[in-house]
Amino acid sequence: MKKLCYLIFGLALVACQDDWKDHYDQTADTPYGNANLYEVIGEQPELSDFCEILDSVRLFANNRITSIHYSEMLSEGQFFTVWAPVNGSFNKDSLLQLCRTNSGDSLVELHFLKNHIARYAHSENGKESTIKMLNSKKLNMENGSFGEVDINKANIATANGVLHILKSPVSYYYNIYEAMISLDKYQHLGSFLHSYQIDEFDETQSLAMGIVDGKTVYVDSVFYARNELLDRYGYIEREDSTYWMFVPSQALWDSLYAEAKTYYNYGSINKADSIHNYWSHYALMQDLIFNPRIQRGLADSIISTSYNRRDAGKYHVFYNPLADKGLFSYIADSMVCANGSIYEMNTWPFAKEKSYFIPIKTEAEGRYYEAVEPGNNKVLTIQPRFVSADTISNGYLSLSPTTGTDAYYVTYEIPDVLSGTYDVSVVMLPKSVYYTNIDPTTVEGKRLLRSVKFLAEIQYTGTNGEQYKVDSRHRYSFDKSTPGYYTQEANSATQHPFLFDCNLNPNAAATRAFINNPNLVDTIKLCTMSFPTCNYAQNKVTTRVKITNNIGSKETNTYNNTMFIDCIIFQPHIENGSDATDN
Repeated sequence: MKKLCYLIFGLALVACQDDWKDHYDQTADTPYGNANLYEVIGEQPELSDFCEILDSVRLFANNRITSIHYSEMLSEGQFFTVWAPVNGSFNKDSLLQLCRTNSGDSLVELHFLKNHIARYAHSENGKESTIKMLNSKKLNMENGSFGEVDINKANIATANGVLHILKSPVSYYYNIYEAMISLDKYQHLGSFLHSYQIDEFDETQSLAMGIVDGKTVYVDSVFYARNELLDRYGYIEREDSTYWMFVPSQALWDSLYAEAKTYYNYGSINKADSIHNYWSHYALMQDLIFNPRIQRGLADSIISTSYNRRDAGKYHVFYNPLADKGLFSYIADSMVCANGSIYEMNTWPFAKEKSYFIPIKTEAEGRYYEAVEPGNNKVLTIQPRFVSADTISNGYLSLSPTTGTDAYYVTYEIPDVLSGTYDVSVVMLPKSVYYTNIDPTTVEGKRLLRSVKFLAEIQYTGTNGEQYKVDSRHRYSFDKSTPGYYTQEANSATQHPFLFDCNLNPNAAATRAFINNPNLVDTIKLCTMSFPTCNYAQNKVTTRVKITNNIGSKETNTYNNTMFIDCIIFQPHIENGSDATDN
């Protein structure tokens, strides 16, 4: 049975060689003579160095090195065009030294030989033509030059193609992605990018030789690199696109990463380290890549590929980029690439509050987790309502209990909270957004114009994976070495501060609460809180804000029992003197 399989495979291989030749053969319009490309190159004394490289470099196929040398490939019936640089115009010895290892052979093949060889016959006729090389680079040939290099002798006909002799080698231009993963000076970022590379098989560009053991076998397999991470920002690995990429120096990157990683502490969840590493890099990359084709005009502003129209120009926009302190003033050096440019920076112009540590707004009408009233026979009417106004975010949630003293509550899930410090607020709306003709002289009007009174509680996850909660009635202390906040012990002599900024009885623990201004859209700050863990981009939301109605039996004539909640806001806390500025 094994002999039969080997025989089938051997026959398929012979057949595939014919298919391969047919796939790339080209009918010649002019007589080429009897000598093949390799033989003709060998007959040119000024190309002896190039000929040695052809003898030494082996082909890579299916991401593996083969036993076939380029001298053999150019001796077959497939049609190629070769642009060969003359002796002395390149360092032959260094290239031959590289060929002694598989990795070095691959580099010489990609950067040198494939940069000077194309499939099919291409003659120089004075007209501009763009030619796709074996390494997929696109080079122009026109008016006696190729890739900006003079052609010493053009259109030497052979039996399987055309030879052009160049004055010097054509420069290899990295695309931005290649430069990032290949050059040492970019490895602090490039090594991370490369870890998300996927080499995908391109069936449409590959040549099948047949089916062996029920599987299609390819003799000429074409792969292309795709990067899952970069799909979020821009296709800097493609040469049919143009991008700018701003890259911090390694020293700058290390300091930025040291700061960013503190905001992505995933505690003890599964694969916390890898998730932490991914999102910490992601945070810093959000404003590194720009697409020149979508810019509105350099004199005014430019936007990174992370820009979102729904943000109304708050984030990922850089105004006056050409000014003295504009974005381009931070460029320390640059590199021209095949699909754009890399700009190197020693100073970081992006404030984290404008990039990754940004406000979180949770709409009250669309994200509440639960709404409950205690006891039997209690009814809580929950009604999302929508209204269009400059100071209201599209809609709000109306909560109305049976009686004013019902201690109902509503809990909101807050997604994408980072392990940073936020000012937490709730936005309460006046009753006039719904009851548009309130008469303050009537009993009903006076009732509608009363404040609401409520308590607040925040639930979060500690670094140990356990759920914790803090509320507006207790004093708390926070220690970064512990899982989170803790309450003051009964026998403790230390007077811990109140975490919540209650505006009703702020110093009396038993009656601390919040009340709103019933005559306006009121943003009520609940607290400034440091969260020990992050739940960014997690399916399970672990941060919640609970709002509880808190009207006592003797307060029904003082406060309104119906709450109109617009949204919950987590605003990044900025200490006085922070250097965070607008972009």
